[in-house]
Amino acid sequence: MSQNKKIILKIYLIISALFALNCFFYYFKEISLRGYYSDVILFWVWLLMSFIIIILFWKNLLAKLLLASLVLTLTLSIIAMMIPFYALVLSTTSLGLYIEKNLNEKYRAQIVGYSAMTAPWLEIIEKKGPIEKRILKFTDAQLMNDSLNVKIRSTKDIIFKNETDSTLTLTLFYGGPNKTITFNKNSGEIIELKNN
Repeated sequence: MSQNKKIILKIYLIISALFALNCFFYYFKEISLRGYYSDVILFWVWLLMSFIIIILFWKNLLAKLLLASLVLTLTLSIIAMMIPFYALVLSTTSLGLYIEKNLNEKYRAQIVGYSAMTAPWLEIIEKKGPIEKRILKFTDAQLMNDSLNVKIRSTKDIIFKNETDSTLTLTLFYGGPNKTITFNKNSGEIIELKNN
């Protein structure tokens, strides 16, 4: 194996380990790299590097197994009514992002939808240096169960109102009437929901 191939393989293994750690922490601890697009970029870099590894090491059985596993994963995701395929496409591109808003230096909010079967949801994310943690997640059923007949996906802006030690208040702007929500940061419960 040439020196260049060894270097590329080491880079791929590092990216793969970072990608696997990122997936693990996101699904089990709701922690990810900071920003919506950092996870998306990491996925596409990993996928591109996977194909480079397959081409460079094609004579190796592991490269053929990697290609087969990528093709099999894609095929199985399409066969199952395309639900996993849509989730993959929506979560690894900007197609699943409706709104992303930096609320202040400590928080950002986003409205995302990664499924063709469920409506988008609102997430409040706390920034912690190079990583971030989702602290709140709300669906239409939790926020929109009133007579306004608006959906989270209709939100035009998310406005930071105020914060205390235990609460966070935001306004979902629709162009009127808007919805002001006070959350308990520790329990994730809605304390107050006002239409204004």
